[in-house]
Amino acid sequence: MSALKYQLLETGEEWSEAWEYILNYHPNYLAAYIRLRKVPLDRQALDRKTQELILLAMDASCTHLFTPGISAHINGALQCGARVSEIMETLELVSVLGVHAMTVGVPLLLEVMDEGMQMGDFPRELDGPRQAMKEDFINRRGYWNTYWEPVLRLSPRFFEAYLMYSSLPFEETGNALPPKIKELIYCAIDCSTTHLYGPGLKIHIRNAIECGAQPDEVLEVFQLATLMGAQTVLIGAQTLKEELDRTRTKAMLYRRASQESQRSVHSNIDM
Repeated sequence: MSALKYQLLETGEEWSEAWEYILNYHPNYLAAYIRLRKVPLDRQALDRKTQELILLAMDASCTHLFTPGISAHINGALQCGARVSEIMETLELVSVLGVHAMTVGVPLLLEVMDEGMQMGDFPRELDGPRQAMKEDFINRRGYWNTYWEPVLRLSPRFFEAYLMYSSLPFEETGNALPPKIKELIYCAIDCSTTHLYGPGLKIHIRNAIECGAQPDEVLEVFQLATLMGAQTVLIGAQTLKEELDRTRTKAMLYRRASQESQRSVHSNIDM
């Protein structure tokens, strides 16, 4: 086993044909990636299980859905002692990312309405039932932010359904992960380069610190998030290898067909 392959396996990464191709084609890149990958491992502000759950969260996000990474980090989390309930709760936490369609879209809709394009019969302030929903959200989720106000004003039915949906990991029947880890998972999916949702990221950084997270733990989440960029090389190298193999196969078949054609011509001449 090569030294670089051994070093990569030590980081918890799974070896693959793509890594094999990178090792053979550009070992310096692999060495540089390993050095980057080791940074959060050497200091390890977060334990390995938490790191695997955070990496799983980013790969399983609806903005990414990187199947090889989902498989690798579920396996990695299990190897580090994660329970099935912790893995499922991670996925449930990540699934709320879709709501950003509302938290980004609804304020823009209100801006257009305020320009005089069209006015709906939506309340300008929260009425009694909506105020009760707001208080229920705070009780269940432990925070409130102003970006929920327009969503609650325009679509209380959606807001109520979303509150029940997003609160499941915080209920007594769930709650497999401590609040700090939940917030770090939210930080992970908001800071991922496939999303980069600044407003939510700041909220969840604040929430994580209020739940006891240290700045170096939050920073380590960002370090883990940068590793996503290497998937460009990993998937690209795999595809490059497949295309080179296909090209070689075509060339071989062409040469074989050409040789057979020449033999056929010579055979006819001899006759």
